Amino acid sequence: MSPNTNLFKYLCFLLVIVGLAACGGGGGGSAPVTPPTNPMPDPDPDPDPDPDPDPEPPSFNANLRFTQFGIPHVQASDWAGLGYGHGYAYATQNFCVLMREIVAANGQSQRYFGDDGDLAADFVFALLGDDVESVFLDALSDDMRELAEGYVAGFNRYLRDTGVANLPAGDEGCVDEPWVREITLVDYGKMLRKLAVRASSEPLADFIFAAEPPDPSASTTGSHSESLRTPKQLLAGLDTKQLQTAIDRIALPKPEQLGSNAYATGSQVTQNGGGALLGNPHFPWSGSNRFAMIHLTLTPEGTTEPAYDVMGAALHGFPLVSIGFNADLAWSHTVSTGSRFVLHELQLNPDNAMQYEFDGEMRDITSQTITINVQNESGGIEQQSHTFYFSHFGPIVDLGSVNGLLAGWPVAAGTGTLYTLRDINADNVRGLSTWRDVGQSGSIAELEAALANVGIPWVNTIAADRAGMAFYGDISAVANVTEMQRTDCIGGLIAPLLTDFGLTTLDGSSADCELSTDADAPVPGVIGYDRLPKLINDSYVANANDSYWLSNPDSLLTGFPQIIGSEEVEQSLRTRLAFIQMQERIAGTDGLGAAGTNPLLLQDMLFSSRNMAAELVIGDVRTLCSNTPDWSVYSSNPAAVTQACGILDSWDTTHNNDQTGGHIFYEFWRNARAIDNLWLVQFDAADPVNTPRTVNTADATVIEAARQALADGVQTLLDANIALDAPWGEVQFSERNGERIAIHGGSGDMLFSVITSELIDDEGYSAIRHGNSYMQTVGWEADDCPDAYGLLSYSQSSDPASEHYADQTELYSNKQWVDLPFCNADIEAAQLGDAIDLEEAMPQ
Repeated sequence: MSPNTNLFKYLCFLLVIVGLAACGGGGGGSAPVTPPTNPMPDPDPDPDPDPDPDPEPPSFNANLRFTQFGIPHVQASDWAGLGYGHGYAYATQNFCVLMREIVAANGQSQRYFGDDGDLAADFVFALLGDDVESVFLDALSDDMRELAEGYVAGFNRYLRDTGVANLPAGDEGCVDEPWVREITLVDYGKMLRKLAVRASSEPLADFIFAAEPPDPSASTTGSHSESLRTPKQLLAGLDTKQLQTAIDRIALPKPEQLGSNAYATGSQVTQNGGGALLGNPHFPWSGSNRFAMIHLTLTPEGTTEPAYDVMGAALHGFPLVSIGFNADLAWSHTVSTGSRFVLHELQLNPDNAMQYEFDGEMRDITSQTITINVQNESGGIEQQSHTFYFSHFGPIVDLGSVNGLLAGWPVAAGTGTLYTLRDINADNVRGLSTWRDVGQSGSIAELEAALANVGIPWVNTIAADRAGMAFYGDISAVANVTEMQRTDCIGGLIAPLLTDFGLTTLDGSSADCELSTDADAPVPGVIGYDRLPKLINDSYVANANDSYWLSNPDSLLTGFPQIIGSEEVEQSLRTRLAFIQMQERIAGTDGLGAAGTNPLLLQDMLFSSRNMAAELVIGDVRTLCSNTPDWSVYSSNPAAVTQACGILDSWDTTHNNDQTGGHIFYEFWRNARAIDNLWLVQFDAADPVNTPRTVNTADATVIEAARQALADGVQTLLDANIALDAPWGEVQFSERNGERIAIHGGSGDMLFSVITSELIDDEGYSAIRHGNSYMQTVGWEADDCPDAYGLLSYSQSSDPASEHYADQTELYSNKQWVDLPFCNADIEAAQLGDAIDLEEAMPQ
């Protein structure tokens, strides 16, 4: 009913009261009304159209359905309701995982988990959380704040409905734990901010915490200036290889921590002329950096078309789909090589170690003290304080644990310099709105617009659409260091060394060396969309965690800022295998069937479990075996090495569950890959997919080293009491409730299908840390519903008592996928139990 209609009826009611008119629905027979000379006063010009003496308070509302394998489907009419349903659905399967992450994000891990906590990280996250409301939450768009508020309310609703005494037990459980409580929006904001700095401040937490100034009582004017040594003196005798190894641990998330593969194929490659996508992130198998499958549908009241209808998976606790698909677009992510932070080298005042030079003036180093509760040695709780120090760039860091050369204040390092961190993701609040817009995109062109605010913190995006277009882009937040700044702002001896090793280090004494700002950048210090690498075509793109340079061998991407990644450098074996597999698929020479791709063939490519290293060298290893009649020179168990040679002779070079020999080759390759002068044909930037190659068998030193590598690898297995003739599925497995589930795939140093596991004595590679996680293949046929399949290797629930604790792990073992029900009829056909209608009044 319109306000004008109500006003008309109200006026008529007044006229009827005074006997002046009879009001009808309009039309014939009604005489015109002459207003009285002294009419009654006008009614309120803006009356309540439908006065309600007892209006209902606003509420969270959502409908929740579960389908096979525990996949939730949430429907709501607003963002708050969508978050509410998602938070509740997530909590039914993984409440304790997010609760632990909330503890960590609040800087309380050591308080509650003791030695399993991380005191340095606790202080750093307490520092980051100190201003999260003003800097992070208040900067969210209205709809994304409502989504977050709903997620918190739904998560808390589950706790109230369930009770702490009925929460899951087990290694990741929290039944009756004192740290379980209802969470707040601020708690949730701290968790989201922690996720944003996963590739920057989080891995640097120890170094931020370690920064301590000299004791004022121990210094006098000029005392430390007299003790300064030149960088050249400090560099004398430096083990650069050791330094590189140490820096590698902190510069980026490593592939064995976070990694991924992805293919997007276009109309020239797919069998039906549409698009197709394989998403294959490699994430941990425990903890909060995992995925949970979800389908979210938002259909505003009064409409029939969804404003957001996306299925896929979200990182634990994330309120939107992180990797997924809608009716017309599918996307995935791979960890990018871009840098999210830089160091600035400060020149300290030689007479005051708490000042640094900037543009010809001395600035004070500031401080902030954080106090948290910690667990003492007797198990009691006490307060502990720590002071952090800052330049205007950001926190001071002490890299002394990497190398004494990089220690903090000059009293410790003797250099007269100090390092400070500029983290461009510390205040990045654009991620939620970016993933919202990605989910609402119906084409590659719309996806480009969604990514343009550069809100994704640390991953590449690979996508395909129904029309048959493919997209790759490293459209992530990257610190904006121009090529001129690389020339003018990286000087001396130490800064170039750090920069070459992956820690870009700029002069901190000049405003000219502040991070630059592009015209299209959403915030200062970030490279804008136009200068970030991207490739759009109708053939294919791929990424396996090497840089943007090789996204398609026929369209190398060059000329981009060095801080995003390297060009014309040797690629990993996994990257090379990614392109070899695709080239063979396009040609139809891989034995999988007719040329071209579709969702099922992309699954076959992933689960073929091919070993690139073995394909390159197995012939030479077999020759080496046949040319070595006596292994006693290399091993105290020569018969075992001879047996290993026989097994490798019949191995098909894959890490499928029924194949024997993969563990022997893996232990061999761990030793052999570092052999000097291993390859006869060296890397060629004109042929990055096929070089380096061919073992340098003419070099006797190489052959001797390879023999020793094989003998040592066999001994490793013998020492662990692992049978040499055991099939891979008996050697690598995941144990769920006492049952061993065979797990195909293997090390990312050799395979496209990645499983990272530790060798455990008397068991095998049973400690799986990381690897294939949420996987999806998506394509389109003539109907409206996407042709989509998914699989969550470690299953949907972290609760050992749940029926969804191991069901998809069994599917993974058998190379089976879930046919994902996206359209309503498919959801109804796969639904488990009745739908759940959730409602709760919003707090006033």
